[in-house]
Amino acid sequence: MQVPFANSTDRPTSRHAEQPHLNETPREAGDDAIRFGRFCAVPHSRQLLMDGQPREIGGRAFDLLMVLLRSNGGIVSKEEIFAEVWPSMVVEECNLRFQIGSLRRALGDHGNMIKTIVRRGYMLVRDDAMAEGGAALSLGITPQSAIDIVEKVDKNKPYIVLIDDDDGVRRAITGLLRSVGHCVGSFPSVRAYEESDSVHRADCLILDVGLPGQNGLDFQAELMKSGLRQRIVFISGNADIPMSVRAMKAGAVEFLTKPVRHQDLLSAVDLAINA
Repeated sequence: MQVPFANSTDRPTSRHAEQPHLNETPREAGDDAIRFGRFCAVPHSRQLLMDGQPREIGGRAFDLLMVLLRSNGGIVSKEEIFAEVWPSMVVEECNLRFQIGSLRRALGDHGNMIKTIVRRGYMLVRDDAMAEGGAALSLGITPQSAIDIVEKVDKNKPYIVLIDDDDGVRRAITGLLRSVGHCVGSFPSVRAYEESDSVHRADCLILDVGLPGQNGLDFQAELMKSGLRQRIVFISGNADIPMSVRAMKAGAVEFLTKPVRHQDLLSAVDLAINA
């Protein structure tokens, strides 16, 4: 039996997958509609709305969006995407990359919601998602009260320690890291980290430079003097060249400036834990 191959343009073949015209009045969102941020995906009409107005999106890109939305903020492997978006078809990976790009373009300035997780797949990171009927979806977002709760470390998962004195930064990064399956210990200062009950060696330490008390660069130097070769990813809102050079010469995996892009941080963490 001959297996059909997908064309890279992936034009819809059924009337249900036809591209909606931008000048059409959007159908009333039904109970199956899913809101996420300023967007609303309407499965029954295969429409993507932004602030109530239709966005141009192809049939395959819409299918891809629905797969990512159904994961509720989790990682979806390439194999799972192929099975859902191209059932009973053999496609090349360049087709998937093309549709990821198409979906990002459909989301416009919010295209960075679609994250590439190195060697694992893709995920859609959003701050909120609500079914039209009012049922909240599970997002893995860390509430303010849970920022600095040190999780029970699972030896089968990477353990990441985050030290940053900004509550908002800790909340965002903690939620991001937990959403991709990492265990996270979050602390507002080096002292809080050292006084914690955590005795687990971190697979990666995400360290702010400008911390109250002992700063990040001095803590790195202290770790080196004690013989601990900790894999460190630095983040800083006031970085300069001498600062970054010092950190990298001392063995830092990466030095990122705030605001940190999610993909850059995830890639740096992946590099650290697989070093």
